[in-house]
Amino acid sequence: SMTVAPEAPAPPPAMTILDFKAPSTVKDFDGATAKIVEDKEGATSRTAMEITIQPGFDWRAKIGPKLPNCPKWCPANHFGFLKSGIMNVEYEDGSSETVKAGDTYYIRPGHIPKVEGEAAVMVEFSQSTKEVMDAMKKE
Repeated sequence: SMTVAPEAPAPPPAMTILDFKAPSTVKDFDGATAKIVEDKEGATSRTAMEITIQPGFDWRAKIGPKLPNCPKWCPANHFGFLKSGIMNVEYEDGSSETVKAGDTYYIRPGHIPKVEGEAAVMVEFSQSTKEVMDAMKKE
């Protein structure tokens, strides 16, 4: 009798295009919105998110209380690109940075965003951001 080899799984597509107009998840934080797109390949997945922060958004009031231990500073790192607006980033040590539209940024844990004037829209590829969102208490 002949042994038939099991069919190998089809290789993944060479490219996946993810569309923020059709996100897999949308999270609304009352002044900030995250549209999440996900590329799943077997057990691994990659996410990207488009985050919009409205002027005056208060991270400590809207996000901190939903996280374990209610931190005063964001515990995520952020790697992304600011599409529009201006975002000031304040750090625990009292220093601050300004991210302007067109800037690519890497922000370490221990910060809060401050947005004034117009909304800031950013695209992030950091998986840390999603891990922090996944850790949030469910409403």
